[in-house]
Amino acid sequence: MHKIKKRQRAPETNRAVDDDILKKKKIFIIVLLQGRLCCIISNGNYVTSWKQRGLGRFMTLTAHDRKYLAIAMPAAMEGVFMNLLGMADLVMVGALGTLSIAAIGVFEQPRMVLLTVARSFASVIVLLVARHVGAGRRQEAGEALLHSVFITMPVLAVMHFAAFLFVDDVLLLMGAKEEYFALAHSYAAIAVAAVFFLSMATLLQAVLIGFGNTALVLAVNVTSNVINVIGNAFLIFGLGPFPALGVEGAAIATLLGSLFAFLATLVALFRLGIFREVQKILPDLPFLREFGRLFAGIFGEMGCERVGMVLYSRMAVELGTIPFAVHSICMNFCDLYYGFAQGMGKASMVLAGQSCGARRIHGWRAYLRAGVRWGLAFSLLAAVLTAVFPTSIIGFYDRDPAVITMGTPIMLFVAAVSFPEALALIFAGVLRGSGKTGQVAMCYFVSVTFLRPIFTAFLLYGMGLGILGAWIALAFDQCLRAAASGFLVRRVRVAELMGKD
Repeated sequence: MHKIKKRQRAPETNRAVDDDILKKKKIFIIVLLQGRLCCIISNGNYVTSWKQRGLGRFMTLTAHDRKYLAIAMPAAMEGVFMNLLGMADLVMVGALGTLSIAAIGVFEQPRMVLLTVARSFASVIVLLVARHVGAGRRQEAGEALLHSVFITMPVLAVMHFAAFLFVDDVLLLMGAKEEYFALAHSYAAIAVAAVFFLSMATLLQAVLIGFGNTALVLAVNVTSNVINVIGNAFLIFGLGPFPALGVEGAAIATLLGSLFAFLATLVALFRLGIFREVQKILPDLPFLREFGRLFAGIFGEMGCERVGMVLYSRMAVELGTIPFAVHSICMNFCDLYYGFAQGMGKASMVLAGQSCGARRIHGWRAYLRAGVRWGLAFSLLAAVLTAVFPTSIIGFYDRDPAVITMGTPIMLFVAAVSFPEALALIFAGVLRGSGKTGQVAMCYFVSVTFLRPIFTAFLLYGMGLGILGAWIALAFDQCLRAAASGFLVRRVRVAELMGKD
């Protein structure tokens, strides 16, 4: 009898099929994750659903907890989905190789520098609107947005145009290597436009956050991310009639998602009638003074953080292509929870600002306790998930064995810093909402701008610890910020702040 030989595919064919399946799984998981979380968070009944499932037995929710979660959860998920814009590019481009990951990763800090200015402006708008809402002045809240846009629009336009003109110089300044410089240029030249529309969307969404309408912001940004992920699938890999554009396709998809976020937010503001009661369009001198005072403190804080991060990232680039790719992957995943914690920080700022506007001392203290409590709870969940599945998380980005081996221990640092980074953001939000922006700026200057780069340089060049040293320095910085900002919150004299004896 003749044995029937089973027909086997060539190894190259097997690998191509496996890569194609992996791409489709990544697209499906990202879209499914965003859609599922949006359904849970946006209906506003997450606390009730927990109780119905029996988890409510383990938590005692006060009215302040419920209000805090009602604002914090959509804002937190909005922060996650904004970071998913960058994550989707990195994850899906990861199928193209380590050089493509490094090409996108090297533009991350310039992107964040541009967004820092927009987010500083947006934080001022949130604070001004929250105070007006707390005092029952709806008309002034709408005017605050128009006045702020009048101030910020020219600044952002000039900054982004300059970034486009000098994109090569920016990439060289960040230490982009010759082996992936062309890829980085093709991505960054388009991504600058995406950052501009994202910045404008951030400004407009600040008003909705100030009113406490974070669920609408979440819905807009989730839809924006779905557009980005679907666009990535078609434009990076060339699905259907579309060409395979690689990193350029990732940038174009990000541009489409950001443009949608801007237009959808603008339409939402008009439909909600926020501008109907506005009487003064141009800002007056008292507004300019108040805006400038708040912006100086908030931008000082965020600017110090970004300068420190640029110096930190610049040293990480010098470690080499594979270590920098590992660093980019771990930082990108770390930014997911950082974005979540930023949402809790926004909620703390909004509620502290509203409490100050309404002069409610008890509310100020109760929302502070709620923020700390839920910050620790969510940090524990994030830390456990990260520590249990480090290899799977790294492999989701890049299946290179060298990347997985080097990145797995770094993910333990990502898990550990979940606690201090959440507490630092919550405390900073309370301080901002209480008008103590200068104190936060000084804290960030000392910790992020001054100590972190020095400590990183010592561990990298003095001790020769490589990427491990970079993450030890990051953990030290996060712990120092949490301790310092917590100390500053304890020193706030709430009664004196609100003009009460």
